[in-house]
Amino acid sequence: MRIGIIGSGNIGATLTRRLTALGHDVAVSNSRGPQSLEALAGETGATAAEPATAARDADLVIVAIPLKAVPDLPAGELASKLVVDTGNYYPGRDGEIGDIEGGMASSR
Repeated sequence: MRIGIIGSGNIGATLTRRLTALGHDVAVSNSRGPQSLEALAGETGATAAEPATAARDADLVIVAIPLKAVPDLPAGELASKLVVDTGNYYPGRDGEIGDIEGGMASSR
């Protein structure tokens, strides 16, 4: 299966390692660009990519980013994809998001 992972922190990197070990074709991406993923790609055989490319070429997309970064996702590339979101809201890490704290959905 072709899997795109957006996010390369603890969750994204662990999933990259496990899914490539299972034989999946993985493209991993982050907000810092493919060059920042050379070590992970070299270790696992995954392809380092931009988020839009990782999503576009995937059968399944896993999003493993801080909640505050969700508005920056490539929405057009995710529109027809099966997406698994591993995120949780951590105000101590991400800062408070007013729409969530107020109990209302964001209009972004």
